[in-house]
Amino acid sequence: MLIVRVGGASLALALSCLNAFGQTSQIAAVSGRDQLALYDLATGAELARLDAPGGSSDLLALGSGVALSNHTAGNEVILIDLKRRTEIGRLPSSSLGGIRPVHMYLSPFTEGRQYVVVLNDGNERSTPKGERPKDSTLLLIDAVQSSPTFLKPMGEARLGIGHHKVGFSMKRARLAVSNISDCSDVVSVYDYENASDIRLVKTFSAADLGYDSSTPLKTCDETGKVGLMLSPHGTGTSAATDRVYHFLTGPGQIAVFDIDADVPTVKLIQTAGSGGASVKDLPGGRFMVVPQRGPREVHQRADGSLCQVGQLAVIDAVAEKVAAQLPVFYGEATCRTSIAGKPYERAALQYAMPSPDGKTVFVEVGTLYGPPNVVAESRFVAVFDLSDPYRPIQLPSIPVGAGNDTRDHALTGDGKLLLVPNSLDNSISVIDIGSRQVARTIPTVTKPFRVVTFSEGIGPSKPAGPPTLEHK
Repeated sequence: MLIVRVGGASLALALSCLNAFGQTSQIAAVSGRDQLALYDLATGAELARLDAPGGSSDLLALGSGVALSNHTAGNEVILIDLKRRTEIGRLPSSSLGGIRPVHMYLSPFTEGRQYVVVLNDGNERSTPKGERPKDSTLLLIDAVQSSPTFLKPMGEARLGIGHHKVGFSMKRARLAVSNISDCSDVVSVYDYENASDIRLVKTFSAADLGYDSSTPLKTCDETGKVGLMLSPHGTGTSAATDRVYHFLTGPGQIAVFDIDADVPTVKLIQTAGSGGASVKDLPGGRFMVVPQRGPREVHQRADGSLCQVGQLAVIDAVAEKVAAQLPVFYGEATCRTSIAGKPYERAALQYAMPSPDGKTVFVEVGTLYGPPNVVAESRFVAVFDLSDPYRPIQLPSIPVGAGNDTRDHALTGDGKLLLVPNSLDNSISVIDIGSRQVARTIPTVTKPFRVVTFSEGIGPSKPAGPPTLEHK
């Protein structure tokens, strides 16, 4: 068996012998620039390939063995049977004129109901100032296999302007959606108890968040020219408090929402960082981690130390305060060599994924957005010891293939393997969680962007959406 990259002979043997003890092979679904393909995780063999011209965004695997992919360029959702390795069909991502589906989430399972949530970003430049967008929506798809409406669209609601992310209540059929380019609708709370009649509960404007236009630093401006871009980007729910967290990446504030209250409320927690893409709960929800792209040595405010590419903020969700803010350096915590002028000077922290016990956190290092002619890459996954969340430690990073932009990941259902797409190398790195080493590198479709896994014995990779309960 050919091993493209091995982080230890025992790891390669473990992957190659997944079937030796009667376990079903895991399948990895990978979406790329123009195609989506399925791979055998044990051998790296390609099993099937589907066309998705122009590129796709989020992938989601269900316990039923069905994967859904947001085909952004096609304004559709691709349905894939991972067990039979075939396409089931394609659904329009909207019936209300929504376009450009990007992010996709799975709601918590409550009262026998669960939904895949598809977020259509629309084209924010097409919306005249002061008007509501006509192409920005949220679509609910039935995710319960035993339901007669399984994989059918169940309801849709219009959203604010720009890119969206969503956090969920664990107690009520409520969710909080962010709108990255909308000062009049930064975050809105919706009730989806009746999926066919999604109701707006409350909208939080910039003014509701304290931006009253009294000074430039208290002025919300979507362009950033005469005030601050709030740019909410990153969300998660604490299982310990049932509060929903949204990261206001512009001012570096964590907005903590109580969306269970009859009239939802919000509290702001200030951090010293800015920029980012995620908020992630540690198992049990006592602590939330927020990878931030600044302070950093170069770009943004250029207010960090040599070699710094951001910081990791840790929030105590019960005390509702900052527990720690750890500077993060490219590759190693001891790096103090300037990254200016290097291909990785734009390296930036992206999505976080904790180990099942919550003691280790892995963060993909992608790159800041920049002009298409600028060379930018990263070749690491940052690793942190969160045994004491008030005193996090940066551990040696894991070398992976070259990637850029917002790098994704997938944690297998058993919590043993972390898959990371390498968009510039056209491959995925398979990391063994226990040893923190790359066990295998699998060649993939061109520019792999998103990945999920599934096997009948282990189930699907961890979905975005439901809070993580306490590790048993």
